[in-house]
Amino acid sequence: MIGAPALTHSWADLARAALDRSGTPLLAEVDLASPGPTFPFGTHVSVVEVDTETGKVTLLRHIAVDDAGRIVNPLLAEGQVHGGIAQGVAQALLEEVVYDQEGNPLTSTLADYSFISAAELPTYETRFTETPTPVNALGSKGIGESGTIGSTPAVHNAVCDAVAHLGVRHVDMPTTPTRVWRAIQDATAGRS
Repeated sequence: MIGAPALTHSWADLARAALDRSGTPLLAEVDLASPGPTFPFGTHVSVVEVDTETGKVTLLRHIAVDDAGRIVNPLLAEGQVHGGIAQGVAQALLEEVVYDQEGNPLTSTLADYSFISAAELPTYETRFTETPTPVNALGSKGIGESGTIGSTPAVHNAVCDAVAHLGVRHVDMPTTPTRVWRAIQDATAGRS
C-alpha cells in the first residue's frame, strides 16, 4: 500500500477476501457495446537546429497539446504521450529499414538499424485539454498513439522549414544527416 510499505497481502489473502458469504467467488461480467468511435485530437510543434555543413538535425524543443477526453490517470497519459513522441521523432529523424536490390534486408540487426536514445531528446512540453466524449460513461478517448501521430510530421516539417531559406523544398524521411546534406547541396547547386 502507498505510504505503508510494511502492510502487504498475499494472493491467497486476496482470493479469500474475494469470496462472498456463501463461499463462492465474486464474479462480474460486462459487455460494452460502444455506440461509435471516439476521436482524440491535438497538435504538435517542433523546433530543430540543422548543421548545414553536416546535415545533422538536433531537436531543440517539442510542444504537444492533446485532447483524450477525460484524463483518468494523468501520469499514465503523459507517459503515453512521451513515449509516442520519442517514437515519432525517431521515425522522422533516423529510423529506416533498408533493402538491397534483391529485397534482402540490410538493416537486420540493431547494429544496422539506427534508433534514438533519451540523450538525444529534449524535455517535452506537454499539456492536455479535456473534451469528454459522450460515447462512454467516463468521457475518455484514446491517448496511446497521439505522440506518434503528431510528432513525426511536426519534426519533419521543422527540418524542411529550417533549410527552406537555402532553397530546399523537401527532404525525404527519415531526415538523416546524409539526406539533409544532399538536399542542401542539390538546392544550392540549383537542382532541387
